[in-house]
Amino acid sequence: MNSSTRYLSLLSALVVLVKGNPVPSALSELMTSGWTSGEELGTDGETGAPPKWEKMIKMLVHEVTTLRNQQFVEEFQKPVEEISSFSQHQVPSTPPHLSKTLCSTSNKEACLQEISRGLQVYQLLLQHVKAEYPQSTLLPSVTHQTTVLIGLVKDQMKVAEVVEDLSAFERKRVLGEVSTGTEWERKTSVHAILRELRNFLVDTKRALRRMAKRGRLPVTMTTLLWA
Repeated sequence: MNSSTRYLSLLSALVVLVKGNPVPSALSELMTSGWTSGEELGTDGETGAPPKWEKMIKMLVHEVTTLRNQQFVEEFQKPVEEISSFSQHQVPSTPPHLSKTLCSTSNKEACLQEISRGLQVYQLLLQHVKAEYPQSTLLPSVTHQTTVLIGLVKDQMKVAEVVEDLSAFERKRVLGEVSTGTEWERKTSVHAILRELRNFLVDTKRALRRMAKRGRLPVTMTTLLWA
């Protein structure tokens, strides 16, 4: 094939791609979604490689985003472009976004407690995701990394301030809120959990990065989180 023919072939392929209207893949959303913006990545105009803990949380956000998109398309038979139409669906037990006031102050312990507590609730809610979406191949990785992140956050807290694990009563209450209801309600609960977990992880990354900038995050946090 000469150069002219090769050029025409590539041009034809490009036209097909432009005219097509495929459902965006998880990777394409990763490249264009808000979490790759300067604000969420916390670049602040800085250069150089991000800390290792930041890489881990980014990877976890990527996996949760991919899992959320897969569940949405497969369970609701809708394209990813319509995912915002489900934003009104909420799960009462999902932790609220991290307090910017709390995590922007010098009270590192209070912020780490809020992160640890929130991640424990999401760790429990992922059991509901597993029950309703057992065919997922990504969920085991998301669950494992969430567990690792909880342990590493606890390791940075003073012994007296470490958040206790959820009690049996709390666990029953949280799971009870999502395990009942119609099949549709349980599916929308899965979607809401994954959506809010992603948001919570982004908040966590921002908070930890603020601590690292101020020298309040020990070196072990920046090394162990990616070990």
